[in-house]
Amino acid sequence: MTDPAAQIDAEALRDKRRAAWAGVFLNGPLAAGKILAGLFAQSQALVADGVHSLSDLLSDAAVIWALGHSHRPPDAEHPFGHGRFETLATLAIAAMLALAATGILIDAGLRLIDPPTAAPGLLALWVAGLSIALKEGLYHYTRAVARRTGSAMMAANAWHHRSDAASSVVALVGIGAAMLGWPWADALGAAIIALMLGRVAWVYGRPAVHELADAAPPADMARAIQSALTATPGVRDAHDLRLRYMSGAVQADVHVALDPAMTLSEAHRLCEAARASVLEQVPEVVEIIIHPEPNGHADGPAAYETALRPELQAQVRNCLKGIVPPDGIRHLRLDYRDDGVVAVVELSAAPIAAAQTRVASRLREHKGDLAEIRLLWTSAS
Repeated sequence: MTDPAAQIDAEALRDKRRAAWAGVFLNGPLAAGKILAGLFAQSQALVADGVHSLSDLLSDAAVIWALGHSHRPPDAEHPFGHGRFETLATLAIAAMLALAATGILIDAGLRLIDPPTAAPGLLALWVAGLSIALKEGLYHYTRAVARRTGSAMMAANAWHHRSDAASSVVALVGIGAAMLGWPWADALGAAIIALMLGRVAWVYGRPAVHELADAAPPADMARAIQSALTATPGVRDAHDLRLRYMSGAVQADVHVALDPAMTLSEAHRLCEAARASVLEQVPEVVEIIIHPEPNGHADGPAAYETALRPELQAQVRNCLKGIVPPDGIRHLRLDYRDDGVVAVVELSAAPIAAAQTRVASRLREHKGDLAEIRLLWTSAS
């Protein structure tokens, strides 16, 4: 039987790859055409616009590279999956935008100081207009894929296409103004394009850096998770909640306080119920790891300094020596408390008379972590 989740993931990957390759096939010829036309028609704004399209082409290549890695299942080297390859690609796109913006802005500033005497040719105007139409169409297509798949990387790439269309509008206005007798307008248009590129780089680069640095999501998400956990019957408290982004989704881990007398199987069941509640009520969370703790005894010496079972088992047997035969112990349950360990001993048969009193007396002389030994058995009917 085909896994529906895997099928949806495969369809999303196919859609994202198609959008990325569409960008490659359009941006390559468009970048070359705008740069050549800008040089031929003496339009710095169109050359700057062509460099923007070239950065679009590089971002499409980064997206294709990321898609080849991000959808792989977890492995030994990447136990949390490969989702952050998309984040790396998003950051790479932002960096390319920032570098392109810096270069264009410096060149535009020099041309504003010393404007060219010749106005751009009509060819530059036509190429800028064609670029607007093509890149706006590519933006809408890529943006639709981003919304359908929930991919921040595809959204960044879509806005990269939109910023290219917007820069072509600025180039068109600058070229037209220069042709009407304001030669500095072409350089001003290039400078405006550079500022637009810088803003887009900031908008998408900053969240990518935050994700790679494991910055916490908004506080209201933490409150929603806390509420879902504490609303689960049996959870007395939830604390030490930590959140981080992973390719646009959220992973979490938290400590929950439960009844110390609860069995391990019940604690496990309760943690699974709390986990399901969080995943249902906070859809941004894709995984949450829950660490159960005994309520009121989680941070004292019982949690970190008390002896473990092998040593405590030897202490219990020593206290029961001569009172309970070695093969008379059916089960030993240890309850770690801050004032010592309570050992509950289930016997296979009734002990000798006054066994509990004798054990308590012997325990008072005992030097160790045991605070109490309780003997339990089932009377013969």
